Amino acid sequence: MSDQDKLNTFLRKYIPLGNVEDFVESFDVVRKLNKKEFLLEPGQACSYLAFVNKGTFRVFFYDNAGTEVTVWFSFPGMMIGDLLAFFQDSRAIFYVQAVEDGEVRIIAKSKLEELYLKNPEYLQFGRKYAEYVSVNVMQRMLSLQTLSAEERYLELLANPNYMQRIPLKYLASYLGITDTSLSRIRKNIV
Repeated sequence: MSDQDKLNTFLRKYIPLGNVEDFVESFDVVRKLNKKEFLLEPGQACSYLAFVNKGTFRVFFYDNAGTEVTVWFSFPGMMIGDLLAFFQDSRAIFYVQAVEDGEVRIIAKSKLEELYLKNPEYLQFGRKYAEYVSVNVMQRMLSLQTLSAEERYLELLANPNYMQRIPLKYLASYLGITDTSLSRIRKNIV
């Protein structure tokens, strides 16, 4: 599947009917990133969203103790960015980093807003994508508050991308545990 087809398929999840050609063409900046390179760092202007063509990306921050906290992963066919800064028209507070060599297609917020005005069907994308993100964030919060570390790890096993593409130290951070705890959980499950 071509990169353009991947983006088209992604947009069709939110806009099942109608033409998405203008939308696809508005993701007009392609950026290649090397492993560990940052797409975005705290303090930078965050006036775009990125669609992952290739590679894996993570969103993280440092807590008050200086510990890295991973909050999100995006794989090919998903969006990535600092959504908090994007929707609030503020500076980034999160790091967005390539976990492996990757490539993204970027749409500027100004172009996205133009598309919303141009075609009311495109507004559906904005609403449905915001709903998708909200539901995922709430599910993640619920998981962190109600499930044990082992149960959270077992949830990740359902998605092979996590096990095949994400280093264990990032998985541990995402699960809210130490590397040692993750090793112990993995040893007990096998």
